[in-house]
Amino acid sequence: MVDSAETRSTHGGGEPRHVALVATFVAASAVGIALLAKGLYPTDLPVTRNPDFVDNVFDNRGVVWAARLLLISAAAVLAFGGVFIVVSTAIRMKNGEWLRRAGPFEISETTVSEIEGQVSFWRTAALAREEEVAELTEHMDESDELIEGLHDMLARERSGYDGSATG
Repeated sequence: MVDSAETRSTHGGGEPRHVALVATFVAASAVGIALLAKGLYPTDLPVTRNPDFVDNVFDNRGVVWAARLLLISAAAVLAFGGVFIVVSTAIRMKNGEWLRRAGPFEISETTVSEIEGQVSFWRTAALAREEEVAELTEHMDESDELIEGLHDMLARERSGYDGSATG
């Protein structure tokens, strides 16, 4: 095996770069999560005169912080889930795959194959009609040429008759 700069750059030279990118991403994510957790921690809690059960539960900073983290986590999960659904649906549409299931709704394989059969039938019928249209257009062009030739012959004969009758 030949050891060249090209071989090293495509097979082994990129690993430290990828490791550095991953390490940077992990470090940035850790710092972001730490700042988010610190920012979500409540500093001042409102004081109520006649607290009820819910006020007593949420009078604890840890409970308020956990509730905020839960809401942020749920929002992140929903956001990533939505992005995943949109991207995967777009990729499947690009690849020409049929969407067969969406929640409780499902299309059977028989229905999909029937629809594909109908699409194939109509595509074949359209191609056959295109050939027929091309053939009829050709015949129409030939007929137009014949009619034009007959008009020319008729005009020449009329002009010949007109010339002989007066001359």
